[in-house]
Amino acid sequence: MSREENEGQRPPRRGRRQQPTNITIGPPTEVTIHIPRNRADAQGVPIPQTTREVDRPTLENALNTTAQYLSQRGAQLTVIAVGGAVNTIFLRTRNSTHDVDIFGSNLDNRARVLLDEAMQYAIRHSPSPLGTDWLNTENQMWLSPTLHRELTDEAMRQNDVVWSRPGLRVLAAPWEYAFSGKISRLLTGGNQVRAYDLNDAIHYLHQIVTRHGGRPVPVATVEGWARRFHHTTTRNFLLNRVNAEYRRRYGSDGIV
Repeated sequence: MSREENEGQRPPRRGRRQQPTNITIGPPTEVTIHIPRNRADAQGVPIPQTTREVDRPTLENALNTTAQYLSQRGAQLTVIAVGGAVNTIFLRTRNSTHDVDIFGSNLDNRARVLLDEAMQYAIRHSPSPLGTDWLNTENQMWLSPTLHRELTDEAMRQNDVVWSRPGLRVLAAPWEYAFSGKISRLLTGGNQVRAYDLNDAIHYLHQIVTRHGGRPVPVATVEGWARRFHHTTTRNFLLNRVNAEYRRRYGSDGIV
C-alpha cells in the first residue's frame, strides 16, 4: 500500500470541533508469526539469512529431524508446500532445492513457534549445511487471508502427500496455483527467473491435465487462475511458449 501525503491541503480551521463519524473499534488481532523468526547473536546483532542449495537426502533428513522434534512435543502439524520441495521430493524432477516454502491457514501462532523451533533444531543437527531459511513462510506474505484459507482447504482436498512422518505432514499446494505462479515469474521475474521455471511449470500443468482425464486446459481457464491469484499471464505466452513446450514433451496439447 503506497503512502500518500496530503500536500497542499489547508489545515483545519479552529473553532467548533467536528464530531467523529461512526468510529468502530474492533477487537485486537494477533500478528501472524512468520518462519524463520528473526534472530540475533549474543551481542544483539541480527543474524543475516543465508541460503544454500540442499540436495534430496539432506532435505529429507532435515524434514525427518523436524518431524521428530514436533512428535516428541506431542504435535502433529500439516503444512502446504509450493515450489522446489514439491519438485525435489514429490515429482522428483529436480535433485535439489534451496528451501521448503510453506503456508497453512490451519497453523496458529503456537504451532508456528513450535515449527520454527523444530526447523532451527534441524539446522543444528543436520550433517550437511542448511540455509537459515531452509523452511520458510515467505510465500504466505503475498496471500490475502481469504485466499490463504481457500488454498489451504484446496490443498487438503487435493491431498498430494509430499512427505509424511509422525509429527509433520507436507502436502503439495494446488497445482493450478503452483503453475500460475511459475508463469507469472517467467513473465515478470527479471533476474529472479530460474532456468528450471519453465520445466517446473510444464510438470505442474501435466499434473492438472492428468487429473482431468488427459484433457487440455482451456486458455481462458488459465487466465482465470491468474486473475484469482493476482498473477501475470498472457495468452500468447501460454499458447506459443508453454503449450509448445508441453506438446514437445508429451506429444499433445496442455492448453488450448
